[in-house]
Amino acid sequence: MEDLKAILAINPSDITARNTLGYLSSQAGYFPQAIEQFLLVLQAQPADANTRFNLGFVYQKLDRHPEAIDEFNAAIRINPLLDRAWFGLGMSHAALGQHEQAISDFEQAAKLQPMNPHALYELGMQHYALNNPAKVDEVVERLRKFDPKATKQLMQATGRSIAAEQS
Repeated sequence: MEDLKAILAINPSDITARNTLGYLSSQAGYFPQAIEQFLLVLQAQPADANTRFNLGFVYQKLDRHPEAIDEFNAAIRINPLLDRAWFGLGMSHAALGQHEQAISDFEQAAKLQPMNPHALYELGMQHYALNNPAKVDEVVERLRKFDPKATKQLMQATGRSIAAEQS
């Protein structure tokens, strides 16, 4: 990170260095610094979907879910095929108890990446939160086709172990 800071001392408008510093700061848990860097990148490049996603991710880590939702939505407006933004949107909606909206988000993430076990697991959990066991079973069956570990985790988390295995 010191090399990036040195680059920015010489050239404060180096967007690549700023974005990288934001990413590394977020990975190290230095969230205020990450936010600062991502906001500076977005001043120069407001239509950068990846930076919008990264900023949303940091807000999510800080449990600032309304702000995360705003950034994930901005990323999706720029790039509707950014599946990780749909996933992040679902996680923030779920954290706020907005299960119906989270289901829609996770369905979109799974549509874009059909073999994403994380999106399907979370989709199943949202159906479980809404007491919809038939939908949970549908998700279990989708997961069963390609990820036994995620299938088992979802079955255990939702109490579907016996019923889903016998069907």
